[in-house]
Amino acid sequence: MMIRFAFLFVLSIYWPMLAFAQSPEILNQAKKEGEVILYTTMTVRDFELFSKAAKEKYPFLNIRHVYLSSGRQVARVMQEFRAGRVQADVLGNSPEPLLYFKQQGVTGPYRSPESKNLLQAAWDPDGYWSGITTDLLLTGFNPRMISKATVPKNYDDYLKPQFKGQMAINRGTPYPLTGMVSLRGEEQGIAYFKRLSQQDLRLIEGYTHNVNMMAAGEYPLTIFMQVSKLDAMKRKEAPVDWVAGTPTLATISTVAMIKNPLHPAAAQLLIDFYLSLEGQRALAAAGKIPLRHGVSSESREIDQLMESGNLHVLRPEGGYDRYMKIYSDYLGIR
Repeated sequence: MMIRFAFLFVLSIYWPMLAFAQSPEILNQAKKEGEVILYTTMTVRDFELFSKAAKEKYPFLNIRHVYLSSGRQVARVMQEFRAGRVQADVLGNSPEPLLYFKQQGVTGPYRSPESKNLLQAAWDPDGYWSGITTDLLLTGFNPRMISKATVPKNYDDYLKPQFKGQMAINRGTPYPLTGMVSLRGEEQGIAYFKRLSQQDLRLIEGYTHNVNMMAAGEYPLTIFMQVSKLDAMKRKEAPVDWVAGTPTLATISTVAMIKNPLHPAAAQLLIDFYLSLEGQRALAAAGKIPLRHGVSSESREIDQLMESGNLHVLRPEGGYDRYMKIYSDYLGIR
């Protein structure tokens, strides 16, 4: 009797931090909570299809979607955390910021029962984040402004004089730096990025805005650009195309639960749905590249690239704040 009482007592204290499969108790508690607050880098437009699918499965659940670019999300979450309470329940970002949040004590562990259906190594071994989609970083170009034959074919081509002032880059995520560090090692990777930063890069906030501006003719090239955004515009017959590097950098988009969230049961349901068959299909319909076994993207070209064996997957290694500072300093971002 005392053992059972002790177990229930511990459970009552640590329940928000432990991983449970969906159960009637979780569903009933989520119905009482009624909402879940999500800070994510997914734009409102991309989120619509996913949100609609989630509402069909959980009509009682209101997902309060707050779009923030990666860097802005980190700044807001840390500001709220230092003030005493993060207002979100679930965070959607790349693994590097989520690893940083884990190290700072912002997030807590939750291993969804759906994670077993993901591609290998698409989740944190300690349960602090789960991958939901992947994306490939490559070169996008406007074929009305530059021919495919003259587009940079590899990372060293970006450093050539003829491309100075012609390329845009996402100012909010340090993948161009961390990707090259992953490929070439710390010293050579940072040295490469220092040279790249001297190419008069156009600094654009967010991948979607970046590709839209390129399609509008603001610049001919965008580098370290998400293929999902490029391919979606290409299939709409916008003046957008892309070429893959060797190897092609692959990133993972991830979700994590805040430590002691305001709506713990609803947060679990949302993460479970992200990884579920219905959720992954909804993400694919929104132009994302799913991580669940048996769910394809909307693009055969992307699926072929995924199957090519020419991918270098970026995994979080720590030091996000340090790399972000180096990235911002070299690009002159204040």
